[in-house]
Amino acid sequence: MNFIESLAQRTFRARDNYGVPMFVAICGWADTGKSTLAAELCRALRSHEVGADWISTDAFMKDRADRNKLGISGYNPLSIDAKRLALAISEIASGQAYVYSPYDNRTGTRAPTARTLAAQSVIVFEGIHAFHAAIPKRRCLQIFIHSDEATLKTMRARANVGKRGMDEVEARKRIDSELEDFRNFVLPGRVSADIRVAVSAGFDYAIEDDSL
Repeated sequence: MNFIESLAQRTFRARDNYGVPMFVAICGWADTGKSTLAAELCRALRSHEVGADWISTDAFMKDRADRNKLGISGYNPLSIDAKRLALAISEIASGQAYVYSPYDNRTGTRAPTARTLAAQSVIVFEGIHAFHAAIPKRRCLQIFIHSDEATLKTMRARANVGKRGMDEVEARKRIDSELEDFRNFVLPGRVSADIRVAVSAGFDYAIEDDSL
């Protein structure tokens, strides 16, 4: 059984414990493939006739220019519009479709084309802030993706060039301060995650033994 199918089976078996819609949160360092995993998990669930859709918590992120003015990284909880996220959770939890503007990593602003998160029995939240307090834990299966810091730095620097259009120097310049915020604000969530996942620089994933 492959990794995605394993996650789908875990989600499928857990549905009765979380209510409808059931939330699945995929959290971790940026650029570790969370959005790709969210989309693949939804496809796998749909193959089992379970309705599923996903959204990134980046959709609730302040624009990059605003974060820069505040002197905070995207890992700082102040980078998220918590009020807007809480209102969205309320709508989604009530079974409504939710219309939003995705975040554009290249521009650091909202994308001009809106997307609709369909009302489904499983909603996947992915992103740095996927374990945010606004997402109720009682109805959320939490997945945390992690690796050693050298691997995380490699993945981030590569994406800063490819996704965000930075040069090599700029791509690496932010990483050390981001890591400090990641350790302080995001990494502690790994301890309470229901499923802990190891990732390689080549995007190979494995569920860690201590979360089986």
